[in-house]
Amino acid sequence: MRPSCLLFALLLLLPACGSSDPRALTDEGSSALATGDASAAAASFEKALALLKPGDPDFARASMGRFQALVRLDPARASTEFLAYAKANPASTSEGDFGTLVGEFLRRDRTVEAIDVMDAGVKAFPKSEAMLAIRAKVEEQAKSAKDPAAMQKLKGLGYIGGDK
Repeated sequence: MRPSCLLFALLLLLPACGSSDPRALTDEGSSALATGDASAAAASFEKALALLKPGDPDFARASMGRFQALVRLDPARASTEFLAYAKANPASTSEGDFGTLVGEFLRRDRTVEAIDVMDAGVKAFPKSEAMLAIRAKVEEQAKSAKDPAAMQKLKGLGYIGGDK
């Protein structure tokens, strides 16, 4: 085989080795999430995060994608890890991030986890109209699902049956 053919063949195989670019890995994770492949999405986001640190531009995007994938794979872990992330990164965690995760939980009928994330968001953004709307959506789903655990959690937190 001629050297130029060998070089061309190696260049064609290079993408098969996987990317080491965090942005490309995050894009791959987002694509996998959009097609419903939560396992592949989580793996891509985790690879990206291994190459990033909290101040990096794609860190928040890769983190949020990973949390969304985890909602589909392990909801309790998604809630716990997102809440830890939000506490550790308050300046880079927005109302929209809380809303995104709450929406993911509600679409999968994981109301108790949605309540945990919503409660942290309401406390982080107490004057936010967006968080009030998210709270109303969570309360509505808990009531319509007639979920006793969710209703008890809302009551225990003072969102229903009180003056909050």
